[in-house]
Amino acid sequence: MAEQRVIDAVAQAYSFAAADATIDQIRSGYDASMARAGISNSVTVSQDVIGGVPGAWFRPAGTVGGVVLHLHGGGFRFGSSRSHGPLAAELAAAAAVAVFVADYRLAPEHPFPAAVDDAVAALAALIADHGAEHVVISGDSAGGGLALAALLAVKSRGGQLPAAATMQSMWADLTMRSPSVTERAGRDPLMTREQLDANAADYLGVHDPADPLASPVYGDLSGLPPLYLQVGTEEILHDDTTRVAEAIRATGGRATVEVYDGMPHVHQILLGDLPEAHSAISATADFIRDVLAIQ
Repeated sequence: MAEQRVIDAVAQAYSFAAADATIDQIRSGYDASMARAGISNSVTVSQDVIGGVPGAWFRPAGTVGGVVLHLHGGGFRFGSSRSHGPLAAELAAAAAVAVFVADYRLAPEHPFPAAVDDAVAALAALIADHGAEHVVISGDSAGGGLALAALLAVKSRGGQLPAAATMQSMWADLTMRSPSVTERAGRDPLMTREQLDANAADYLGVHDPADPLASPVYGDLSGLPPLYLQVGTEEILHDDTTRVAEAIRATGGRATVEVYDGMPHVHQILLGDLPEAHSAISATADFIRDVLAIQ
């Protein structure tokens, strides 16, 4: 069970999410709440459009050439380059890379596969501009599953894959068949099966949730670049991460999993409330620096 300080941090961060809140209220509330952590003055922020996809760059002083495409979480319905600005800025500074947070199209206005198409387009553009060996794709929660889906889409189309991928608390199975969805339901201070079902319904409509581009855990996970995965013990989505890792290893691929004891879903975004967020982002930065050979 999560410590009270963790439960309190989650309650404060998500206090905007009233049961009767509209989607616009949830979007604005999420952006404002997660942006509270702020961005260091050493990181510059600029708007851009990459591969036809709008978003924001977070560039630290001393960038050495590597770039990260980050796909934000939010159940495919909310989240943005504003909500994930503090996380992206801290990652950029720690890894000495430029991070582009893509504002991919959101459901229900833009259902599946709009988000996948945007992720693939942005990734292809960054690889064309910087070279595959200098690009890492990243994502948290729904964005983590989206990042994995983008890799599968690119691979199936014969495109170039990035040097590596990182995911935090990925949502990789929209059928909700992971055992932890029920086994950890009483432990998770944030996520519920009902919330996930609602998000999936808005994103998929009548589309098959087992489609590998919606639930990449069911895809062919061979031939992917190295993956670095983080997940907390108090998540109902815990097993999405471990199942993906096991499937990748079964094909001979490389998947490293860091499990954070007592941590909730995407604790990395709670930079202003949980010190563990900083250490997790630092560990991800170490992985990125390693795969991109950044000294």
